[in-house]
Amino acid sequence: MTLHRSHSPARSLPDSPSRSLPDTSSAIGLKAEEHIARISLLQWEGLGPWALGWVLQHFPSALDFWQDGKAAQGALSRWCHDRQPLRGKPKDLTAVLRQIEAIHPKRWPVAPKLNRWLENNNHHVLWSLHDERYPEGLLRFNETALRQIAEHPSDAEAHSDHGQTRLAVRACRVLFVEGNPAHLHAHGLAIVGGRACSDRAAELAKDFAAQLASDGLSIISGMAEGIDAAAHLGALQAKGVTVAVMGTGIDRNYPRQHLELRQQIAQQGAVISHLLPGQNIEKFRFLQRNRFIAALAVAVLVVQARQQSGALSTAQSAVEQGKTVFAVPGSIDDPRSKGCHLLIRQGASLTERIEDIYSELPWLVRAPRHALPVEAMPASAAGSECLSWMTELSQRMGQDAFDVHQLAALMQSSYEQALVQSLRWELEGHIRREPNGRYVLKPL
Repeated sequence: MTLHRSHSPARSLPDSPSRSLPDTSSAIGLKAEEHIARISLLQWEGLGPWALGWVLQHFPSALDFWQDGKAAQGALSRWCHDRQPLRGKPKDLTAVLRQIEAIHPKRWPVAPKLNRWLENNNHHVLWSLHDERYPEGLLRFNETALRQIAEHPSDAEAHSDHGQTRLAVRACRVLFVEGNPAHLHAHGLAIVGGRACSDRAAELAKDFAAQLASDGLSIISGMAEGIDAAAHLGALQAKGVTVAVMGTGIDRNYPRQHLELRQQIAQQGAVISHLLPGQNIEKFRFLQRNRFIAALAVAVLVVQARQQSGALSTAQSAVEQGKTVFAVPGSIDDPRSKGCHLLIRQGASLTERIEDIYSELPWLVRAPRHALPVEAMPASAAGSECLSWMTELSQRMGQDAFDVHQLAALMQSSYEQALVQSLRWELEGHIRREPNGRYVLKPL
């Protein structure tokens, strides 16, 4: 897409504060140079997303901003100088300008690596703001983190006039995807566990993944050795969809022996990371990875895990996000199953077979397809179809609250179609929207 400049930023850039968020509505189809120009601004710790919002308000593109040179960078430095975080010693104007110059795409060390990565047509950058390809589970996870910051601010900036806007703009994130981004919107169940697992546990993880994938669910895991790898393989062999969440830079392959597995996942699903190409392996990144796995999934199944296993952090994150955790029991003499037993004592659903998952989450079961969508039917037939769906919902959910994802799974439709349908039923008085955004079926 060609962008045209309507004014000369060097002459008309204001120094007044802006309340705009980064406009990434045209992120789909951006050229590699523009992605790099925008992402480089995000690397400015503290003020990066805020600076990107300012740039995209006053320039047709981030690339235009960088090409305008010192005049544009000077204007941005003056604007950002007055809006530094209140923590620590404030930097003078010259220091702020040096920070901007340091992240110039031509000087940013990561830019060449990112450019090489983007040369592959199967590689994508997803923006969290106004990019419909960005997975909703991660959007909700980002929003929750922002609310926690707002409720427990660590410095005075959250109380400033621009506090809420500053918090909101922090949600501007990028996600790197190798594979088809559409797979990130499939209903997924995470299967995780220990790396040093037993052969029987790996077989169980593989079988669970194959059955769930055959039923149309995406299998989400971390591509680690042991249970993770078995889960991915089960989904692949069932010709289903699987998503691997990396704890390293998107161009890294960890562990190295899973290169072929990674390639298969990218062909049949997606490999994702929120970390830039070249990002080194750091232990705390895998804890972040585990939280992302829980955010993407509708529920988490732990097959075999020690008490100190990272799989338990995934389960804990799922609980914090209000999601169901399933755990497969093992021998009481096997330390590799102690983590699962702990989860069961803490309230996780004891799981021995696939039916245990479906009985706990009945809306996951694939519903039979209907011949015509409601909007394509005559009014009389549409009324009958609506009654059929209401009866189905009543049988599956009873008076339990449900969300749009659950409705989409029941209807075997996209999230967008289920959202439209839920709004229609709400207006017609069939369902009621709760303050938390979930729905409750009104008595038939």
